[in-house]
Amino acid sequence: MKQFLCLGAVGVLFLICTGCGDTFRPIIIPNPPTFPNPAAAHTVITVSDNGDVSNGSALDIDVSGDSSVSVRNLGIHPVHLVQQTASQVLVVNQSDTTVPQDSVTKLSFSVPYITSAQTYTLPASYDSSGVLITSAPNFIATTEANQAYILLPQYQPNPAGGPITPSIAVLNTSSGGTPPTVAVSGNANAHPVAMAETPDGKKLYVANFGDSTVAGFNAFSNLTPTPRAVNGSFSAPEWVSARSDNQRVYVLGNGVVSTIDTTTTAGPDNVIDASISVPGAHYMWYDTILNRIYVPAAGQLTILDVSQSKPTVMAGGPIPITTVSVSSRSVDDPCTTTTVGALSVVGVTSLPDGHRAYVGAYYTGTNSVDGLSYVCPQVTVINTSSNSVKTVIAVPGVPDATVADPLYHVPACVNTRDQVGATGNGFRIMMAAGGDSTRAYLSSCDGGNVNIIATSTDTYIQSSPAPSSARQPIPPSVQNPPQSPVFMIAGP
Repeated sequence: MKQFLCLGAVGVLFLICTGCGDTFRPIIIPNPPTFPNPAAAHTVITVSDNGDVSNGSALDIDVSGDSSVSVRNLGIHPVHLVQQTASQVLVVNQSDTTVPQDSVTKLSFSVPYITSAQTYTLPASYDSSGVLITSAPNFIATTEANQAYILLPQYQPNPAGGPITPSIAVLNTSSGGTPPTVAVSGNANAHPVAMAETPDGKKLYVANFGDSTVAGFNAFSNLTPTPRAVNGSFSAPEWVSARSDNQRVYVLGNGVVSTIDTTTTAGPDNVIDASISVPGAHYMWYDTILNRIYVPAAGQLTILDVSQSKPTVMAGGPIPITTVSVSSRSVDDPCTTTTVGALSVVGVTSLPDGHRAYVGAYYTGTNSVDGLSYVCPQVTVINTSSNSVKTVIAVPGVPDATVADPLYHVPACVNTRDQVGATGNGFRIMMAAGGDSTRAYLSSCDGGNVNIIATSTDTYIQSSPAPSSARQPIPPSVQNPPQSPVFMIAGP
């Protein structure tokens, strides 16, 4: 009799579950992705700007050897990059008006070395007089093996003159050819600045900073996208991140993090939360291991738990980021005799092993010895178990490359997002972590280098210089300055 009762209870439970009609979708994300094998080789890739008429470059750093192992030329003004496969990275190059040839460079790897670089030409853009101009590509995204998407904010396809049509170029990275385009917005001033594709490759979301909208698209089939509606209000959106289960997309705009429910197959998608405010934020980092979003801004780091239906600020609230003490800097660091300015908290990354996060920040000040302005970087280490500051690491100061000084004709880093917000190209400072969690990195546009942090001791150990620039210094007898790193990611 007891056996029959148990079977009957199971049957009733089955009927209840199947009778609801809707497919069950878990709210809490299941097990996080598997941590990569620490024995595997890993790299960090930085792209650097080289002025208006000379090719930029990609710098490949071997994590295990703390050394630069490969350098490859790119197009004019590289601004953004993404890893597409285990052996392939894509870089978008924004040309100048003097050399109007927008492009994408595909870097192929035999880890840790770059073995080849292939260039794809992006669709031509014209001004009202039919003259070839740049379409100002500023972002590249993909979670697919053979297809990538490039934002073209100033795309103007009509050689006879016509309206600016902000668009996406859809690139087949296997066959190449001139990519077809799809309009992001009918508003010429939409100015798309960032996008994210869901990990399953089925949906794409674009942040239109200029007209405060988010454009959605269904899966791209044969390079043809299908628009999907996104319902909700946004304010100057400038960064987008997709959750690892494909069910949520997070949009940062005007200091507000908005959550989009993306669970429907065909749309529309709806904003279900916009309650989290992080004033002054221009960037956020999604931690796929702990299901958190880190938002640096306004002298602090805000950490969001995004494992639930709606994100919440982690217990204890935003973590204050304080300026590293001058006494902890080396005697030859110019920042030891530089006035301490307001701290700009702008970069963040987390270790793949989930134990710590690293926050990049800097201040600028005038040196009392030579009278020049210097950038003084630092890295704050966060224990992710307690969401507390473990230590603060001083990174050697460098001359401020956003102001005129005796060495440069033109300031090199004045047009970064750190300086002008979403409409800038690349970042003045970025953070990345090696795949085996032994190293964290801070790239410096001003310093023309990548600074290396040993995570076992949380200390600064050295920097890797970017390739030499074609920009001519003053006087000519002085050695050419290095190129200016503007974006960095953990590579293959």
